[in-house]
Formats: sequence, C-alpha cells, structure tokens
Amino acid sequence: MANLVNKTALVTGGGTGIGRAIAKRMAKDGANVVIIGRNEETLEESAEQHENITYIVADVLKSEDIARVLTEIQEEFGKLDIVVNNAGIAPMTPIEKINLADFDRTFALNVRAVIDVTAQVIPYLKASKGNIVNITSGLVHNPMPENGIYTASKAAVLSLTRTWAKELAPYGIRVNSVSAGVTSTLIHNGLGFDEEQKEAYRQAVSKAVPLGRFAEPDEISPVVAFLASEHARYVTGADYRVDGGFGI
Repeated sequence: MANLVNKTALVTGGGTGIGRAIAKRMAKDGANVVIIGRNEETLEESAEQHENITYIVADVLKSEDIARVLTEIQEEFGKLDIVVNNAGIAPMTPIEKINLADFDRTFALNVRAVIDVTAQVIPYLKASKGNIVNITSGLVHNPMPENGIYTASKAAVLSLTRTWAKELAPYGIRVNSVSAGVTSTLIHNGLGFDEEQKEAYRQAVSKAVPLGRFAEPDEISPVVAFLASEHARYVTGADYRVDGGFGI
C-alpha cells in the first residue's frame, strides 16, 4: 500500500473507469482526493466510494475551470501534492474514413487539456515538491489498426511526460506515466458497437493480450498510487506498462 497520508491529489476524469478507481485507491491510501469532470452524477457516485474523496464539476477543456478548481483546492486544503491527468477519449477510426472533427476533439482532450492542466499546476507543485502521473496507453508501445488518432494522442502524452520530467526535476517535481492496457471501462461505449460487435471486439483484443483478458480499473490504480507516493521518490520520466503483456 502506498502511503499518501496528508497528501492532496487532483484526478481529472475521476467520475468513471480508471479515474474512479484511482480516486478510491488514493483515498484508501490516505490522500485527500479531488476529482473533476463534467458529469455531476458520476462524480457524486465516485465520491461516495470514500470519505476522503470530494468532487468539483469542471471541464478540463476550459482554462478558467481549471483555474477555479485549483483555487478551490488551495482554499480547502492549502496545497496540492499530486496531479493525475486521466481524462481522455478513445475513438476508433480507419484512416480512409478519418473525420478531422474527431481528431480535433481527441487531441483537445487527450493532449491540449493535459498541457493546460499541467501548466497551471506547476506553481502549486513547486511549493509542495509534488508529482504528476499521466495516463497513456499500451497502444503507444504496440499500435493497432484503426487506432491512429488515439494512439498518436497518447504518444504525445508520453513524449510530454519525458520532457517535463527533465524540465521540472530542478524544482523537485517528478513526472511519470502509466501505459494502461485495454481496460473494462465505459470508454469503449463510444465506439458505436452493438452488443455483438462489442463481444467480437472484446474477444479479438483479448487474444492480442498475453494474459488473455481486459484489465479491471483496480488493477491500474495501485501502480498510479505507487508512482505518486514516496516509495517512488527516485522515479521520474518513467512509463510503467500495466497492459497484461500487450506491449512486449
């Protein structure tokens, strides 16, 4: 168990899936966790997992929302130690049928928002000598057909992780990432598949994973908590693959 007692953490996209699991794990490990997202209902459900979790309705695509969240965190907790850039979307689009609106939407949330959040949290993390964990994807290490936009966006996040690790090290700020493998979350509901297609997709993807199955969100969250903790105080610029061997 990671020791996060007296730490304050911000988790973007904390209402569902991996973000929800990360919030629960960090709260159980002692952190005060603030989750943000656009859907108050799912945020409220996520916050009910543990008394240490609170939520703020906010859109990471809006700079003013990010600033408001950070002000509220400072007023409530007096500091910010950990930032988990988790919010994202995962469209599947063959290059012949590319829709540039999907490209814009994916890079806005998966890359631009990560940059905006990170830029705005730096003053807080300088004060706390805190750290950042970015959620990337196993596809970065093993690209698959029809995932070009999503994979490219997550590859950008991996590159940013390594760059920021060097850039922010002089301030005592660590930056790492977790390449999550295919995980049982609502993110796959946006693929437009009917139930038969979903099952075919699940079987095909599972065959590509050496461990032969999807991950559960609570199999990703402990690694995020570890990287955010003092147990990983000499780890920066690292990318931990939690993908069932998919990236081998």
